[in-house]
Amino acid sequence: MQTNHIPPTKKSSVFQRILEDKRAIRKCIQEKGDIKTLAEKRGIKFATPI
Repeated sequence: MQTNHIPPTKKSSVFQRILEDKRAIRKCIQEKGDIKTLAEKRGIKFATPI
Protein backbone atom coordinates (compact mmCIF):
# COMPACT_ATOMS: atom_id res chain seq x y z
CA MET A 1 0.00 0.00 0.00
CA GLN A 2 1.46 3.34 -1.03
CA THR A 3 1.08 6.44 1.04
CA ASN A 4 1.05 9.83 -0.53
CA HIS A 5 3.92 11.63 1.08
CA ILE A 6 3.58 15.39 0.91
CA PRO A 7 6.96 17.10 0.93
CA PRO A 8 7.31 19.84 3.53
CA THR A 9 6.48 23.22 2.09
CA LYS A 10 8.81 26.08 2.68
CA LYS A 11 7.08 28.52 4.97
CA SER A 12 8.06 32.11 4.53
CA SER A 13 7.48 34.72 7.14
CA VAL A 14 4.79 37.32 6.71
CA PHE A 15 7.40 40.03 6.27
CA GLN A 16 9.23 38.06 3.58
CA ARG A 17 5.97 37.62 1.67
CA ILE A 18 5.23 41.35 1.98
CA LEU A 19 8.65 42.18 0.52
CA GLU A 20 8.12 39.73 -2.35
CA ASP A 21 4.69 41.23 -3.06
CA LYS A 22 6.18 44.72 -3.00
CA ARG A 23 8.85 43.72 -5.52
CA ALA A 24 6.23 42.11 -7.76
CA ILE A 25 4.05 45.23 -7.67
CA ARG A 26 7.03 47.48 -8.47
CA LYS A 27 8.05 45.26 -11.39
CA CYS A 28 4.47 45.18 -12.69
CA ILE A 29 4.26 48.97 -12.62
CA GLN A 30 7.64 49.38 -14.36
CA GLU A 31 6.60 46.96 -17.11
CA LYS A 32 3.16 48.61 -17.40
CA GLY A 33 1.43 45.37 -16.44
CA ASP A 34 -2.06 44.83 -15.03
CA ILE A 35 -1.94 45.31 -11.26
CA LYS A 36 -5.46 43.94 -10.79
CA THR A 37 -4.59 40.51 -12.17
CA LEU A 38 -1.33 40.48 -10.21
CA ALA A 39 -3.21 41.27 -7.00
CA GLU A 40 -5.79 38.56 -7.66
CA LYS A 41 -3.12 35.98 -8.50
CA ARG A 42 -1.01 36.70 -5.41
CA GLY A 43 -3.92 37.39 -3.04
CA ILE A 44 -2.90 40.99 -2.39
CA LYS A 45 -5.47 43.30 -0.80
CA PHE A 46 -5.17 47.07 -1.19
CA ALA A 47 -6.53 49.65 1.23
CA THR A 48 -8.08 51.65 -1.61
CA PRO A 49 -9.88 50.17 -4.61
CA ILE A 50 -7.90 49.95 -7.83
